[in-house]
Amino acid sequence: MGRLTALLPLTLLPACAPLQALPPVLPYPGGFAQGGLVTGRFQVALPGPPLFLDADATSLYAAYPYQLLRYQDGRLESLPLPGVPRFLRASGGKGVVGLGEAVYAEGDLLPYPARDGVWTQEGLFWVGQGGLYREGELLRQGAFQQVVVWERRVVALGEEAYFYPDGHRLSLPHPARKAQAGSCGVVALIGNRVYVVRPEGAKPVAEAQDVATWEETLYLVPSMRTASCKEVVWP
Repeated sequence: MGRLTALLPLTLLPACAPLQALPPVLPYPGGFAQGGLVTGRFQVALPGPPLFLDADATSLYAAYPYQLLRYQDGRLESLPLPGVPRFLRASGGKGVVGLGEAVYAEGDLLPYPARDGVWTQEGLFWVGQGGLYREGELLRQGAFQQVVVWERRVVALGEEAYFYPDGHRLSLPHPARKAQAGSCGVVALIGNRVYVVRPEGAKPVAEAQDVATWEETLYLVPSMRTASCKEVVWP
């Protein structure tokens, strides 16, 4: 009995060992990535957890320090970056990466200190300390953090949502932390709630710490569940 008692603490050691932390989950427009494993609309094993992940209709983009990966047509392509990404947008057929004092847009390095940016046929729309810009032109002063394209409008979001070019303004309950365009409107993470933002107003649809949207589907973290923006009823 004494020998069994002496061995008992050793048998408990594995149960007391610290659990290995699970890799972070990132949503992207079409699914989720846990660590480097991407599931959903794109299915690919990345070399490790990216800093940022985004996708358009045909390509998945993953941003790492000094490297942008593009997955398209079953091939993974590496593009060198001249810095550490601050944001990533897949828009206008390009991966747009903020680098602090410049913006990389797949071959172009533009000298804009952007907090967020989106590529369009009219060039780069971006938000920074002064407000909303198109290339070097200030379009609207304001404390904006996010910018997206929705139904041919450029929408800048911070404490308010500003719709360009019609000039419509909409106050938000809190500053937007993240925003993407969906089929129902602009899907914005405001506090710990996901809102659908349109010129008619801003309506909550779910709670989350992170979100991505593809068409009408919302991909929510940490629950890793989906919701539909059509759950929001407009008058």
